[in-house]
Amino acid sequence: MALAPAAHAAEPTDEQIRLAVQRHFNGSWTQEDVALVRSIPELAAVVPDVTRPVEVDVDSVVTNADAVTPADQARIAAELALAAARGTLPPKEAVPSEAGEENVSTAEPEIDPEGEAASTPSGLRGKTRWKMTHITHTHRSYTGMTIFKYHTYAEFQYNGSKVLKWGQRYDDFTDEDKVAGIKIESKRIVNTKSRTPAASASSTMKRQVELCVFKYGCYATLHPWAKVKVYGTGKTKIGGSGV
Repeated sequence: MALAPAAHAAEPTDEQIRLAVQRHFNGSWTQEDVALVRSIPELAAVVPDVTRPVEVDVDSVVTNADAVTPADQARIAAELALAAARGTLPPKEAVPSEAGEENVSTAEPEIDPEGEAASTPSGLRGKTRWKMTHITHTHRSYTGMTIFKYHTYAEFQYNGSKVLKWGQRYDDFTDEDKVAGIKIESKRIVNTKSRTPAASASSTMKRQVELCVFKYGCYATLHPWAKVKVYGTGKTKIGGSGV
């Protein structure tokens, strides 16, 4: 592909550009590669910035609980409304996991060291409840713009000491860049959940996507993934994420 470098920069060859972009996506990039990509506005706007810290967020909300007081029910409803507004709950276009494509790993014995009292309102302690957890992995270009976000969602039931079962699990992409498009493979590369009931449990999803620009075609393949760890106390945390 023939791209115009920024003014006053030494003009790289097409092969140098190709190799610099290739190294960005196989993890062997150098500072010279970064400088080359930054010097070409068309590339800087669409290539993920490998010098940025990994940008990952996790959020969760109780969606239902058994045998709770009207006050607790009102609190759950209010928190659900706030969670819906900030995007914690999966949108309609999120793709649910199918039982036939899931791999089930061994049960996890890890106990939440802080215990239930540290993570659960007193009115919900000892009750069985459901929680939805949401991980967002954001990919930004060298210009700071969001290229896309990879979202994973996992619902689970717990009782204060054990994760009792998994509910629905989903993933979704938010394509926010009008220049760099993404082509998403329909089948997940990884779709694993650990066996329940257990003291803790993990859910992992991974996809393959191609980054594409209308003018230059598809120029890179990424494999975004995210793992959430949940505990019988209801606590959730990121177990890992990346590309």
